[in-house]
Amino acid sequence: MHRQGLYACRNSIPTFSELENHYDRLLQSCSSLSTLKQIHSSLTTSGFIRQSPHLGAKFIAKYSKHDHPEIARSLFDEIRSGHHSFLWNTMLRAYSNGAHFTKTLELYFLMQRTGVRPNNYTFPFVLKSCACESLPVQGKMVHGEVIRTGFDTDTYVEAALVDMYAKCGLIDEGRRVFDKMSKRDLVCWTTMITAYEQAERAKDALVFLQKMQQEGLSIDSVAVVSVSSAVGQLGDSKMAESVHAYAICNALLLHDVCAENAIIGMYAKCADVRKARLVFDCMEERDGISWNSMLSAYTQNGLASEALLLFDQMQASGCIPNPVTALIMVSACAYLGSREHGRRIHSLIINSKIKLELALRNAIMDMYAKCGDLDTAVEMFNDSRPRERDVSSWNVLISGYGTHGYGREALEIFSQMINDGVQPDHITFTSVLSACSHSGLISEGRKCFSDMPKFSVVPEAKHYACMVDLLGRAGLLYEAYDLIKQMPSQPNDGVWGALLLACTIHRNTKLGEIAANNLFQLDPGHPGYYVLMSNLYAASSKWLEVGKLRGDMKSRGLRKIAAFSVIEFGKEVHGFHTADQINPYWREVHRKVEGLAIEMKMVGYVPDWSCVLHDVEDEDKEHILNYHSEKLAVALGLIKIERGADIYVTKNLRVCNDCHSAFKFISRIYGRKIIIRDANRFHHFQGGLCSCKDYWLKFGMKQSSCLHIIALPRTDVGILKSRVLGIKGLNHIPRSTSRHENGLLL
Repeated sequence: MHRQGLYACRNSIPTFSELENHYDRLLQSCSSLSTLKQIHSSLTTSGFIRQSPHLGAKFIAKYSKHDHPEIARSLFDEIRSGHHSFLWNTMLRAYSNGAHFTKTLELYFLMQRTGVRPNNYTFPFVLKSCACESLPVQGKMVHGEVIRTGFDTDTYVEAALVDMYAKCGLIDEGRRVFDKMSKRDLVCWTTMITAYEQAERAKDALVFLQKMQQEGLSIDSVAVVSVSSAVGQLGDSKMAESVHAYAICNALLLHDVCAENAIIGMYAKCADVRKARLVFDCMEERDGISWNSMLSAYTQNGLASEALLLFDQMQASGCIPNPVTALIMVSACAYLGSREHGRRIHSLIINSKIKLELALRNAIMDMYAKCGDLDTAVEMFNDSRPRERDVSSWNVLISGYGTHGYGREALEIFSQMINDGVQPDHITFTSVLSACSHSGLISEGRKCFSDMPKFSVVPEAKHYACMVDLLGRAGLLYEAYDLIKQMPSQPNDGVWGALLLACTIHRNTKLGEIAANNLFQLDPGHPGYYVLMSNLYAASSKWLEVGKLRGDMKSRGLRKIAAFSVIEFGKEVHGFHTADQINPYWREVHRKVEGLAIEMKMVGYVPDWSCVLHDVEDEDKEHILNYHSEKLAVALGLIKIERGADIYVTKNLRVCNDCHSAFKFISRIYGRKIIIRDANRFHHFQGGLCSCKDYWLKFGMKQSSCLHIIALPRTDVGILKSRVLGIKGLNHIPRSTSRHENGLLL
């Protein structure tokens, strides 16, 4: 086609302008790479391409569009001459638009060395590259050149400078450029709002939004994304509703999936999952981010079972899970502590050939550790190569050993981590100190705490809470109290909660009252603290004080947390309240626990009546102990789970001394391994022994779950019930009406 055109031109002796226009039209209609190369060859042979910078620029743009920047650069090097910036800007634009940011900067610096003067078209491409590569030093150098060449008042250059500083995290510098701008468009305002939002300065972002509106500008769908994120950071549900209403009224959500996804994320961060789901359900079109946003909304707000249900719907819709989806679902399974779901998700990751990036591998290890399968977590760690591990990998293993009661092993891993040259962080020391606390390793814990500054880790409140817990469990209550008084910052509820727990263990009413009074001021709506103090009074037979505390709880509308335990076998999940008569197997289970009591007594079991903190007859005490929720769950496991398989039970509160003793007897009598995950740790019972080596048993009474220092996920009643229901919702499980349900101060 281009040859016929040339013949026509030859017959009429075309001018330079006519030839240039002819080839310009050919390039505009050219859609294939092969045709483009033919035209290029023809112009190279004739030498015409060297005479026309305009056509040279067209070819560079075309080659870049076909994703061949190397051919574009070769042509550029062939035809560039003189000090004209036109071709240089074209090549810079090609590199920048193709995300070849390093090449863009290299070409810019070559341009300077060659003596070609940049202009207002040059700088936006170069500044964009500095922004995308997060190169603030180079960005400042370019800014200096902008000032030197006099383009610092050009609107597009100013906008590029604001964007560069914002994306490089230099918000104040960007703000100074912004304030000097004579004309600010919506893009510049949005850039600054986004910069503040990404720096987690949500209030500043919203102040900027107000200023923008005062200047008569309205936000668009792009700005909605940043504004929604800022509101989500503040957790302001009413403001979230306002943003959503504005977006609807101004049609900003119509066919804009990104904006709708942002609204879902905003509601999720404001803990309004119902509205997030409403937005999700109303979407005409969803992408992978939409599904991930809603899955994350459920997981972040403790609704992991709902996340599992939605994940099934996602698969049914044909949307393919990606690594982010996998990470969310692994976290959901860890949160639930569900082995079966965890293994299913892991299998799906393998079968879907989702790349096992470091973060996902660490999350899977953590999931197995939190689901009671420490062996698999350790195996995954050992199978990984040293370069496939980071500090989080080591933290997962240390935390796993600690929560499963293997404090010595946790310290060995910590030593190995140091020897391998991995720098520990604040999470590492939290895990190590918790492991020492659970295993009674007093001197080791003290040393780790004192060594923190050597690793440039400043002790935080959570580290002090671990130390108070460690000292308190060992009976060193006044040393723990002195440590609290030495804290550089105000003690939080975790620190005082650790002291109150220790006082309850060792029945120190004086210090217990100090801790409790501080807790009642810090968090007056937490029933666990009232329960712990009530337990302390009850253990000292101070029934009048117990009554007063109960009255305070009632007047505040607080209820103590009811015990609830869950057991899985096969595809079935069953939950039990204390003395449960709701479960379909309850009659069979009750007969089993009665038989267990007889079998255990025959080999030396003696009920620990100190765990019943009520003034009732001994016969009633023993009856109450027999029907603890975890005993009912273990009894069902003995009935339903085949020999050789572990019995795995999760409880929302701490396991009492009597149940702890009973499970040791049961593991020996039946030759079964029983794994109990309570609010704070795991207990592995096997052959009449427990992994905690009975250090925990020295505490002498049942405690409330008010202290969560270590990394186990929350195991409250709602979460455990949602595991029982799987995907059916919570309303289908009625509360037990047995008189024993609240028979203990749990």
